Amino acid sequence: MAASRGQNALQWYVAETLPRQEHVAIQNLKRQQFKSFCPRFRKVKRHGRRVETVLAPLFPGYVFVSFDRDRHPWRSIYGTRGVKRLAGIDSARPWPVPEAAMQQILSRCEDGVVTRMADSFEPGQQVRLINGPFAQKIASVESLDDKGRVLILLEILGHKRVLKVNEGSIMSCSAK
Repeated sequence: MAASRGQNALQWYVAETLPRQEHVAIQNLKRQQFKSFCPRFRKVKRHGRRVETVLAPLFPGYVFVSFDRDRHPWRSIYGTRGVKRLAGIDSARPWPVPEAAMQQILSRCEDGVVTRMADSFEPGQQVRLINGPFAQKIASVESLDDKGRVLILLEILGHKRVLKVNEGSIMSCSAK
């Protein structure tokens, strides 16, 4: 059966990494000839008066690994520096990521960096800010323009304020 699947046998799996070791896991998986992927997004970090934009993992503590469970020596992943385990019922049966879900993630990335969190936003839709001083706050979409900016309505200290944010700074509340 495995031989008849051919190239479609390659599937994506989730590997849990050690804390803040995604880059170590990616490097060591690559050395073992595994294709891996850690989607990142631009995050604004503030420390005192200093503000900088950094690339942060979209799924902290996890990376995606592609392999054919029937043909590749995937059990070696358990001994890979930076990797804690593969997600699954047990170590003998890792769970593949549904192909449609993986395609959604890949289609939103350019060179491993998320360029858009959702296909489109609708007025009235609930969204979560993912970076900036109001990160993790819930807002509602007021309107969109053709340049990728979104007007959102956010409650701040008991008052509703309209803010203009980049489309990449928000995500749908249903996508967590």
